[in-house]
Amino acid sequence: MKKILLVEDDRILSETLIRHLNQNGYHATFAYTKEDAVMKIRNLKFDLILLDVTLPDGNGFAVCEEIRQISTDTRIIFLTAKDLESDILKGYNMGADDYVTKPFSLPVLLKKIAAVTSRMEKDVSGLIYSDSYLQVDFAALTAYAAGEPIEFTPLEFKFLELLVKNSGRIITREQILDVVWDKRGNYVEESSLNSMVSRIRGKIDSADHRYIKTVYGTGYMWIADE
Repeated sequence: MKKILLVEDDRILSETLIRHLNQNGYHATFAYTKEDAVMKIRNLKFDLILLDVTLPDGNGFAVCEEIRQISTDTRIIFLTAKDLESDILKGYNMGADDYVTKPFSLPVLLKKIAAVTSRMEKDVSGLIYSDSYLQVDFAALTAYAAGEPIEFTPLEFKFLELLVKNSGRIITREQILDVVWDKRGNYVEESSLNSMVSRIRGKIDSADHRYIKTVYGTGYMWIADE
């Protein structure tokens, strides 16, 4: 059962959403303030967070930053009345899976939540990525393209695993620099990311297969289009 945290200061809306989420097979709880949300995020594990931007003691963007410091795996859907394009782009650039503006349709929101949680289930099994052309086993650190073995460095495996686990989501450069870290404390400098991505593309891309999309000024996304 997927665990969802709803961060929403409108108590009537919060109670309504919590009831519908629980009726639809989720284990949902709530936080009315930024302080309460941050405390819960630090102490409990959530699969998905529904996040309002305007909170009585802060804003949801700050909560999103807190989430990303703790976990890159937790899914985030902004649920807010702030519908300016700049706010929407900011939400996506911070790693949100979706940005839903109020007023919204409850059935549509439930569909969006189901789509995000469905991708999560695929990602969990994604210690092995496999399609008709590319196979990567992240536990065994082996990879094949068109049946031929590929050699990746440990940092390249970590980078690929981060993208595959978050397939369809933009992973920012800041998230990559934070996660792609080895036990000796060495990390990929931002200036090295472009060359590392270029090397990986040279190993896995073909005329009919593209896997990594560059989102200019933001980061990268695993698209795995056949």
